[in-house]
Amino acid sequence: MKAHIVGGGFGGLAAAFYLIRNAGVSGEDITIYEADEQLGGAFSLGGTAESGYVLPCGAVFDKEFRCTFDLLAAIPSRADPAISVRDEFFAFNARYPFRDRAHIIDRDGHIVHGPHFGLGLRDGFDLIKLSLTPEAMLDGRRIEEFFSPKFFSTEFWLLWSTIMGSLPQHGAAEFRRYINRTIALFPDLSDMTHILRTQLNQYQAFIEPLADWLRQRGVKMLTGALVRDIGFVASREHITVDRLDYQRAGSASSVAVGAEDIVLVTTGSQAADLSVGSMTEAPGPQTSGRSWELWKRLAHARTEFGSPDTFFGAARIPDSRWVSFTVTTRGPELIDLLSALTSSEPGSGGLVTLKDSSWVLSLSILHRPEVIGQPSGTNVLWGYGLYPERNGDFARKRMAECTGAEILQEVLRHLRFDRQLDAIMASSICIPCDLPYVNNIWLPRRRIDRPRPVPTGSTNLGLLGQYVEVSREVAFTIEYSARTAWEAIHLLLGRGPAPPPVYQGQYDPKALFSALKVFLFQ
Repeated sequence: MKAHIVGGGFGGLAAAFYLIRNAGVSGEDITIYEADEQLGGAFSLGGTAESGYVLPCGAVFDKEFRCTFDLLAAIPSRADPAISVRDEFFAFNARYPFRDRAHIIDRDGHIVHGPHFGLGLRDGFDLIKLSLTPEAMLDGRRIEEFFSPKFFSTEFWLLWSTIMGSLPQHGAAEFRRYINRTIALFPDLSDMTHILRTQLNQYQAFIEPLADWLRQRGVKMLTGALVRDIGFVASREHITVDRLDYQRAGSASSVAVGAEDIVLVTTGSQAADLSVGSMTEAPGPQTSGRSWELWKRLAHARTEFGSPDTFFGAARIPDSRWVSFTVTTRGPELIDLLSALTSSEPGSGGLVTLKDSSWVLSLSILHRPEVIGQPSGTNVLWGYGLYPERNGDFARKRMAECTGAEILQEVLRHLRFDRQLDAIMASSICIPCDLPYVNNIWLPRRRIDRPRPVPTGSTNLGLLGQYVEVSREVAFTIEYSARTAWEAIHLLLGRGPAPPPVYQGQYDPKALFSALKVFLFQ
């Protein structure tokens, strides 16, 4: 049996792992086709200390990433092959936990934190009501339909949205999943205790060790290989792939797929049409659409493949775009000022959200080193704008239209670091990154908009990634990628154990008590 995996993000790499471990497929019979020149999907890494690092996406974790940590327990750490990536991850978080003392800061530099995160009893009732509403009743409905306008001005909502990414106009179904999946974290939203992160950037922490493990077992990884089309055996009842067409280095190739083979396709990417700017140039718009082009072809042919137009296309961008930025600073001024403002050591403070900025800017000093080989004395910060479609307060234009210098100045002026602005600008490089679809998993959707990991009638085709439907799990996570891969392989081949159940906090007494404390004690 040969296995063909379309997409070299974490989901595609996880699929190769599960094929080897769970299904007993030889690594030499597995090929991964990745359109970009680098594996990792949204977990990419670019730049240098001299030119400025580029970390497009940030990610947070909790201890209930069951599929992910099961996988990473089998992958040796690059720093110490005697321990696993999972054990390295938890050891780091035990040693360097978040203790965010200044998550929200207003325009006067004051820390905002009040009793019960500003929530009232009605807000608690509305959260419970949505949590208990069957997902079948939430097709196409928005979060704002279930809460009063006051709810969206609370400290809770600001904390929640800056960590999780939701907006009032986003989908109620995904918000319901988040409530039930992360209810244990409710008391931690301000200080981010029990919210976990990687020791290094996610590319070097997860992608590189996993790719090394796969290469050692003979898995072929074709980067720069764009799969253009998939051919099917003519049949009304069954979906059986018999051909895979791809383009690489300007040449078109076609691969025959046998009935006994397996094809696993990543249907889209949150990093679709990503573009990177510089200190002097704003990110240029990208409109290739290639990351969901194949999914669109599949969906056009058969309704079993869902609706990519729900998530992708120009009409979706205003409600799904983020602009992130990575600041590489060689001077001490910015780190010293932020550490004094937040009363936190660099790397331990979590997010700082500037609540009165039009873009609702959030930023974080990353633990040093964030990148292997990062020079001593060089620090890295990462941030993003939750509302990048608005005009800035100082730049007076949309965030996606701003250069790195303009974004950094916007941040510094909101922080009232005007006296040190020139010194910080002279010693820092800010690289902006436009991510027009990164937040589209939050868009209102119907249950039929995302195809199942194995569409009805499929004999050898499985689907992976954020745009595949698995019950209860939340999509803006690395866990979702791992779970869809495990589920697709288990359903198609019937080998190995089923994925572990998705953690549901609404059935966990400790989690429920933690959430109740928000209303009674905090």
